Amino acid sequence: MSNYDWNRVFPDTPESFKNKVSATLNSLPDKKEIDKMENVKMFKKGSIRKKIIGALVATMVIGTTVFAAGKVTSITSSSSSKPTYTTIPTVEQVKKDFKSNPKLVNKFDNGYTFVDGSIVNNKGTDDKGNFAGKTKSLDFTYSKGNDKLNLYIENGRLGERSKKETVVANYNGIDLYYCSYADKFEPENYKMTEQDKKDKLSGKYVFSFGSDSDKEKISQVQSLNWMQDGIYYSFLGIDSNASKDELVKMAQQVISTK
Repeated sequence: MSNYDWNRVFPDTPESFKNKVSATLNSLPDKKEIDKMENVKMFKKGSIRKKIIGALVATMVIGTTVFAAGKVTSITSSSSSKPTYTTIPTVEQVKKDFKSNPKLVNKFDNGYTFVDGSIVNNKGTDDKGNFAGKTKSLDFTYSKGNDKLNLYIENGRLGERSKKETVVANYNGIDLYYCSYADKFEPENYKMTEQDKKDKLSGKYVFSFGSDSDKEKISQVQSLNWMQDGIYYSFLGIDSNASKDELVKMAQQVISTK
């Protein structure tokens, strides 16, 4: 696997975001490695971009990460290129693989159905490169027709909550936090115009850059998350048809699951 300087792609983003993106994207197999794999789902155009946006949302939600061993300045996240689960896992499977007992939903009342899921290993290091802790998380994909949503489940929440999130509902005593923004994706060598700089400053767009497309694209990104029994849950939608109210109802279904 070849590493890429993702800090250069995101020159104006916080250092924590650069670290998260670098760790996430550099853990992906390159094209040569993919060509050598058998029975691996091929990466479609735009899949790298979704990883970028996912990393950005994760950073917004995570905030400053602190473990008992010290302050984490870099997080390396890794998972297999093949899904761990192709059907919703049983409670016994998750307890064995995930070492916890999260709420599991195969199909939501609004039609989103489980597609596949992966186990993700997260390792934290401090600014000197010393090991500073590790966690394990699940990444579940759900679809409804051509629309997709991701549900991330983690043993505990890393760091403080972002100020960008707001409480949009409370269900059974649990606060549900929501954030959304418009992501403006530009080609890797794109130079921001004066209007771009104004749009960034005003918060109209969050800008991201990458090499998987030579065209500009604007996407709506949204995240809804909560904590229950020490487990962190977060929905991520990119250009999803699901509304904020739908995400709230889906979260309520997870919370109510026995």
